[in-house]
Amino acid sequence: MNRLWTSSRVAAAASAVVATVATLALSSPAQAAPTSWKVANGAAAATGTLEYRSVTTGRYADIVGGITVAASDGQCYYLRYYVAADLLGSGFNSPRLCGAGALPVESHSFLPLFGTRGFRFGLCRVAPGTPEEASFADLGTHCVRV
Repeated sequence: MNRLWTSSRVAAAASAVVATVATLALSSPAQAAPTSWKVANGAAAATGTLEYRSVTTGRYADIVGGITVAASDGQCYYLRYYVAADLLGSGFNSPRLCGAGALPVESHSFLPLFGTRGFRFGLCRVAPGTPEEASFADLGTHCVRV
């Protein structure tokens, strides 16, 4: 009886430790250091940093950078961000830069803890006056993925 009581107590303690570790892992995952990124598409180049910031229900993908066009090629450029989901993803765009110049870009996309397959973004090139993609559209063929 004593050995059975001791093994039950050890099993209960082990279960409590596993539950505590799981709770800590879900509620406060480690924050990754910022990583640099750069991409080119047509006459434009974009550079910046990507940092994941954890919260209890998921994490944020913090993107800070800029798009530059040295000599205009008559096209418009923007960053497209896409959060994939099990059934239907969600995409959105930065402001557009049409012509030569520089445009700062910043995004803080929320990535839920459950239900997502990933996050991606890219530098896109379209003709002026081209309408925005549908909100559920992924990166198109006119985008170069970072």
